[in-house]
Amino acid sequence: MLAAAALVAAALSLAGHAGAGDDKDKDDGPSVPKALPAGAALPEPPKLVPVRPDVYAGRVTALSRIVQCPKCSGDGVKVSRVREATGHLQKPKVREVHEECADCRGTGYSLDPDRVAPVLDSFVSLLGALPADAPGTAKQLEKARGALLRLGGTGELAERITTQDRNEVTAERAGKPGTPIAVTGIVGKPIPVAGGRVLPVQVEANSAVLLRAPVINAAPAEGKVLVGGIAAGAVANVEWQWGKVVVLDHGFIVPLTEPVNKGAADAAKSAEQGSGSRPSGSGR
Repeated sequence: MLAAAALVAAALSLAGHAGAGDDKDKDDGPSVPKALPAGAALPEPPKLVPVRPDVYAGRVTALSRIVQCPKCSGDGVKVSRVREATGHLQKPKVREVHEECADCRGTGYSLDPDRVAPVLDSFVSLLGALPADAPGTAKQLEKARGALLRLGGTGELAERITTQDRNEVTAERAGKPGTPIAVTGIVGKPIPVAGGRVLPVQVEANSAVLLRAPVINAAPAEGKVLVGGIAAGAVANVEWQWGKVVVLDHGFIVPLTEPVNKGAADAAKSAEQGSGSRPSGSGR
């Protein structure tokens, strides 16, 4: 009996040490930047040539459409017509069959980063050049916000189109001032700086970007985000765990979420309505 009690006590002691070790490991790892080190200097915002809001409207429309799957036009469902044999001299019956789109796996979103990335880059470049006081700017920014939220809801696609910029940031190679950058990461709390504040986004364990003066801010309180902007340069005059942190200007920040399988839902709905289609399952 005593031996059994001793074994239980030993097991609890080991578990306690393991738990403490786990917490220590978590504390040792860097988190999203909460403040800038003393003496840190942010680069000057890049100078951009202004564009009219009506010129920008074309980029907003292009971004909204380019994320759609070209095979199913964003529906996530492939519709085909099947002719059924009938009795002699009777007109053949034609019924519609709803199946999950194989190209987008029922999400309705394109999965081709090479198709979307150039449009996003041009979108970001023009976003930073919109004059804040122009009459049509507010309307275009609201449309742009919707397009970006849609892009943020593509999940895998958003991750893939930002891979190149992410690699540049983690390698501490900031793009030339004025070039567009888009990455995904964990958003932190705003950091006060001279003249305003910046939003930190942790790209990897020891890599981050700071978004200054975002034009479109739809970020959650915390969590994964899609962030983009114009490269201004890197934080200077400091050596810290984050290396060369890239500063972005005139950008956006929106939540990054996984896409919903629309194809399966639509196919199931068609079956319930007696259309003769077969539900395609979860698609994952």
